[in-house]
Amino acid sequence: MARLPTHEHFPTTHHTWLHERITEGEESHQVLCRELMTRYRVALLVYVRGSTLRVIGEADDLVHGFFEHFFSHPELLARWKTSGMPLRRWMINGLILHARGLRRDASRNREASGLQSAMTRASDEPEAARAFEAAWAKSILSDAATCVEMELLEEGRSNAWEVFARHVIAGEPYAQCCPPLGYTADEGRTVTRMVSTRIRRALQGLLRREGTPDADIAQEQRRLEGLFER
Repeated sequence: MARLPTHEHFPTTHHTWLHERITEGEESHQVLCRELMTRYRVALLVYVRGSTLRVIGEADDLVHGFFEHFFSHPELLARWKTSGMPLRRWMINGLILHARGLRRDASRNREASGLQSAMTRASDEPEAARAFEAAWAKSILSDAATCVEMELLEEGRSNAWEVFARHVIAGEPYAQCCPPLGYTADEGRTVTRMVSTRIRRALQGLLRREGTPDADIAQEQRRLEGLFER
């Protein structure tokens, strides 16, 4: 995923980067497709493998087929734009609808006995949905962290990122990770708070970028921040 520009951390409307790409030409559409595949491919694979959709076929084939269908029908993204629904909900619903289409095709060939039962259960599988959410959360948190890491590297503050990574990600105590990087333990705590604040800002921008309504941003952030706060 491309780096999120600083000015997109706090957009004032829902006319986000994704919304803008939807209304532009073919080149922007290709950029959009690549971004959505980067964000959602692994999460959708996790969902298929953890759900009864796996009886339809290989997870890679099902997800690839869904993307091929989804991106060849631009009106599906246009409908998401006006739906008010978080993009990840729209994508998982789209995958299930795509699988239902495969079931209908199989039915015409008298091969649907097992698929009918699978599709009945596929829309109500909380464990698979939770696995999908966890994979999506890992992806968006990784992108937010990468965005901040790049900012700090450009500012010549790589040691600030290293303190954060060693303490928050690797779990090293400040007394161990700070001195080799030129910080006291107290300075390390300050640096970690600064990096955490930047990640929250980047995360907020990415959530809005995916169409998350303003009213839901704070709740989504709290849920995601719990995955990296120490």
